[in-house]
Amino acid sequence: MRTREQKYATPLLRGLLFIIFHLSFSLAIGQTQRGIASYYSKRATGRLTSSGERLHHDSMTCAHRTHPFGTLLKVFNPHNKRSVVVKVNDRGPFGRGRIIDLSWGAAQQLGILRRGIAKVEVTVYDPQRDGPLPPVDSIAPPQY
Repeated sequence: MRTREQKYATPLLRGLLFIIFHLSFSLAIGQTQRGIASYYSKRATGRLTSSGERLHHDSMTCAHRTHPFGTLLKVFNPHNKRSVVVKVNDRGPFGRGRIIDLSWGAAQQLGILRRGIAKVEVTVYDPQRDGPLPPVDSIAPPQY
């Protein structure tokens, strides 16, 4: 027979963890993350991501540890003042100090291909604050 404390401890703990998780997640949504970005090699094209999509090097996608799949993130490179909007479709990066892995195309638009990594600022994309996404036709094709 379970004691009264044992009977109520598990649901209480579960509820407390639920509240802590949701508070921390909701606080993280409005904040800017600063850290190191890296990118997928072109050789990763065709590999399955954690969301089940296939990776393509020209896509504007990324890997992030915590944001849900499909979340649009604005990645800003303060070194050259370029930014890009990417969609989360994979988990990672798991390297120390890295906060985001970009597709090759997104890394090219941010200007980080030569160095391989860059310090970036990542925020959740908000159309009301950041303006509408540019139409796909107006995005310049990558130069090879």
